[in-house]
Amino acid sequence: MTILHVKTGRAIWLVEARDLNPRGIDIMPIWAAVRDRYKFQTYPKTVEDANEDDTKGIVFELGSFAYESNIHTITRATVFNDGIVVNTGVSTRFAEAFLADLLDFVSSKFGLTYRPDMVHTRIYTSELIVRTEKDFSRLFAPLDSIKEKLNSLTKHHFEPAGFGFSIDSTASSARPVPFRFEREVGKPFSQNRYYSAAPIHTSQHEELLREMEALL
Repeated sequence: MTILHVKTGRAIWLVEARDLNPRGIDIMPIWAAVRDRYKFQTYPKTVEDANEDDTKGIVFELGSFAYESNIHTITRATVFNDGIVVNTGVSTRFAEAFLADLLDFVSSKFGLTYRPDMVHTRIYTSELIVRTEKDFSRLFAPLDSIKEKLNSLTKHHFEPAGFGFSIDSTASSARPVPFRFEREVGKPFSQNRYYSAAPIHTSQHEELLREMEALL
């Protein structure tokens, strides 16, 4: 298994915005300082842009943050009234490191209230593009007769394109993304490129895929 690139490393920390700012401190200077610290190219420029109650949230894009001796890009950070969503092309751990630094910074510099235990829920999404030389169609061997029947009826050559696991959303309030492993859209099957998504840390996702490959 070769990890070609991280498509998304997303971390969501759910925390009440009013708990972070119980005294109603003016947030515009805070967002200006966040822009400067992380060199965001897109940031809230008006009071309307800085309304966390807006369904779009408060959006910052294309910033930078030092992590493990390198400077990486923060693709997008969005602040809502009930949490913060951070998207990166690095890893979920990187996204979390940025979140921790962000909250430590605004609390120490501007007197906001933050403790790690205030984050009541942490949600992750890892999306990877990988290549494997293993024949994943072997996972679907019991369905070979269906595949051959389909090929015969259509005169096309069908191959398994992917599979997934999901939870019963009616039985839980949790909303983790489904686990998916499927052919990368727009790429020839001969390139053996796959897209995979999982509701876990990027490093755990990579390990899971390698374990899956070892089964073949």
